[in-house]
Amino acid sequence: MDIGLKLLYIKGLIQKNIWKVKLTREELEEKKPEAVAYINGAKDTENDLKQVQLAIIELETELRLHGREINRCLHINGELKKRIEELEHELKFKNVEL
Repeated sequence: MDIGLKLLYIKGLIQKNIWKVKLTREELEEKKPEAVAYINGAKDTENDLKQVQLAIIELETELRLHGREINRCLHINGELKKRIEELEHELKFKNVEL
């Protein structure tokens, strides 16, 4: 699976779990407000999942930046290889050995 698709899938799973925990917490708050430990645990879990979600977004941004840098380097490398071939060709016609 492509890394972009994996990231999209994982972000979807995290969002789904945030919603599941949120809905469960809201239901507990409405129907069983005395279940404070469970409600607080759900709030903590929501916050943890949101932190994971933010970290994934940051990592995705870094990944994209590195991908652009790699592409730029590959382009420069291709230009340099082409220039080396041109210079070697010029030297060949001038009877110069490397």
